[in-house]
Amino acid sequence: MKPSSINKDDKIFIQSSSPINGQILIIEEDDYSVWCYILDKNKSEIEFSGFLCSVGDPTKTNLDLNKIKDSGLPPPLIAKYANEYSYSKNLKESDISIKWFETKVEIFIKGEKYLLMDLEDKISYSKGLSMDGPYGKMLSK
Repeated sequence: MKPSSINKDDKIFIQSSSPINGQILIIEEDDYSVWCYILDKNKSEIEFSGFLCSVGDPTKTNLDLNKIKDSGLPPPLIAKYANEYSYSKNLKESDISIKWFETKVEIFIKGEKYLLMDLEDKISYSKGLSMDGPYGKMLSK
């Protein structure tokens, strides 16, 4: 299933609705990362989130974490949690696809599964993580 997308300042912003249960998925790029959000049933609040990838190399990014914290943006990935899949260079909306199931949603980058969001347990599993932690859990093969 191809997501519906909206161009917003050349940053990734995709909204997709489950054809099975009507849940809403938002995929949004900020200055450092691309995050996925499942909205609650009232579509007013984020139920849970998942880290898709970084848009800059986490091992080479010099960040002012206090500035990011004050901005309200989600935290950028730090090198400790990064792996070879964390950074998706030149990512475009057309590189992302979504597959809905009754109890999960899978997000792909260029045909490869990068994120699984468990809709029942509200846990995300990301290919872009080297270990479980504050960004979610590692996606096992």
